[in-house]
Amino acid sequence: MTGNRHRPIVPAASRRRALIALAALATSGCGYSFRAPYDKTVQTVFVPMFKSQTFSRDVEKMLTELVQKEIGRRTPYRLVDDVENADTILSGSVNFVDKNILVENPFNLPRQLTRTINASVNWVHNPPTEAEKKREPTIISETLNFVPEVGETAVTASYAVCQRLAAQIVDMMEQPWYTEEDLK
Repeated sequence: MTGNRHRPIVPAASRRRALIALAALATSGCGYSFRAPYDKTVQTVFVPMFKSQTFSRDVEKMLTELVQKEIGRRTPYRLVDDVENADTILSGSVNFVDKNILVENPFNLPRQLTRTINASVNWVHNPPTEAEKKREPTIISETLNFVPEVGETAVTASYAVCQRLAAQIVDMMEQPWYTEEDLK
């Protein structure tokens, strides 16, 4: 006798009704959604090659490619190769790329470094509205620490920073949770 005598027996019909009620409650709408609030009027996006204001090589190509992949992976928008077929245009510019030493070893070799990339991004309708024409681009920045002693390089750090920037850019493509009237 292990104590099963004190455990109440629930008939199968009661369990079935409880499961049905739980399923109905889970599928009923209460206004909440787990999906990101993307603009349903936009279907296509054109992403031209980002411009570069720096002397760092191929960072703009890396960022453009990662933004395009992130849009295809996370959004309902379809990428197009021609600006005439696009509902919106997402353009950008890499403004600043830097590598700084944080920690040196006793032989003055870098032990830990940072990679910083700064970019400006503008997402407008095609053709742009009057408000979009006057709007300044959004400036985003990301910094990452890396350690050469464990095999990390400036290129792998740049790639990781560009991945984070691409995620930030696609996050900005979501609709805001407020309206312009809320800000007044």
